[in-house]
Amino acid sequence: MRLKLLLLLTSCVFSTLTLASGDNSQQPVHIEADRAEIDEVLGMMTYTGHVIVRQGSIEMRADTVVVYSKEGELQRITAQGQPAHYLQERADGKIVKGTSQRMEYSADSKQVVLLGKAQLWQGGNRFSGNRIQYDSNAERVLANAGGNTDATGEQQRVTVTLQPRPKKTDTKP
Repeated sequence: MRLKLLLLLTSCVFSTLTLASGDNSQQPVHIEADRAEIDEVLGMMTYTGHVIVRQGSIEMRADTVVVYSKEGELQRITAQGQPAHYLQERADGKIVKGTSQRMEYSADSKQVVLLGKAQLWQGGNRFSGNRIQYDSNAERVLANAGGNTDATGEQQRVTVTLQPRPKKTDTKP
């Protein structure tokens, strides 16, 4: 009975989850984990151990996922892992994927922030830095190095690799 209540509560809270544009927000959310803990008073659900969250074309994998809600409304989600993974197949067929030590999703802004050794791929383009903010609705990426230094004491920087667009071929005879 307790497991059924846990699954029902999880489904209700996640039914408002919108991680991206398109039909994903109307899809059911599926969560797999080794352990789940619900604190209704704090509005917090903690999933640990090989956590997989799926909704439509979005998948998030992490060691720990914490869902915060207020009065049954989703507020935010945090995910931690070594690394945590984000994968989305957009409606136009483009694949967006990211990895970082920590991810934060805000229900208000519908944006994902990747923190700590963050990397994001949009098609063949790659972004890396200490902090990457991804807005899937606007297809906008904001990356920064965060003022950290690497193992050699060098200031870390944002790196971006952009793939050239294929040249249009002239089809005139």
